[in-house]
Amino acid sequence: MKIGIRNGSMGFPEMAELFEQAAQIGFDGVELDIRPAWEDEPVMSAQGRAEIKRLSEETGVEVPSLCIGALWTYSPAATDPDTLEMSRRIIREGIAAAADLGSKWILIPVTPSDEEITHEECQRRWISEMRDAAVEAEAAGIVLCLENVGRGCGKSAEDLLALVGGIDSAAVRTYYDPGNACAFGHDAVEEIRALAEYIGVVHIKDREADLLGQGIVDIPGCVDTLREVGYNGWLVLETPATDDPLEAGNFNLAYLRDVVD
Repeated sequence: MKIGIRNGSMGFPEMAELFEQAAQIGFDGVELDIRPAWEDEPVMSAQGRAEIKRLSEETGVEVPSLCIGALWTYSPAATDPDTLEMSRRIIREGIAAAADLGSKWILIPVTPSDEEITHEECQRRWISEMRDAAVEAEAAGIVLCLENVGRGCGKSAEDLLALVGGIDSAAVRTYYDPGNACAFGHDAVEEIRALAEYIGVVHIKDREADLLGQGIVDIPGCVDTLREVGYNGWLVLETPATDDPLEAGNFNLAYLRDVVD
């Protein structure tokens, strides 16, 4: 398994510093977030991507995945037509950016609607939107990975399986986060078994502690179960940057490498 880290977990440094620090610590890759002011993100411009590719080649630090965090502002479950069209545009341009970078995976947080709707209606809207996005993703060789996040309609393995099954595309899988599962009161080990081959990428963080192994998430059990179901992909740290991102990154990488090895 390869181990990466989100740029937010490094404190959102400038790209040159991000790649330099990730290489210094020993990470295999970095996951880049596309925040609400998405047009200003380096990853969303040709010039910015050229610089990212140069930094990746020079440092040996890959960019396996992008995260479209902007979907917390522009949800595919929204009813407002302008919001909905913006979510479509961001996903479409995110797919193009990932393809240009050679990043296979895109994290898609299953965010809530802009109005009170039922769980079933939220899932129906997500399935409808992701079916269209999946066509573009498949053509570009990109996999959209739905993450189990709070406040939406994808908090459990059961929810994620319903969404992926309803979309029914090889270009849509899940982005599983055991730390989130623990926060929601779910058994992450059992959910990993349930999701199995539908897991595209995995986030790693603890709960009730900033550093891995000091909280309540059974990280060794989750890694063992990932192996059990045949997963050999990326583990991406979504850990707090803390007051010292370098020290935290070094500690967390050492802990996780010890678990993986």
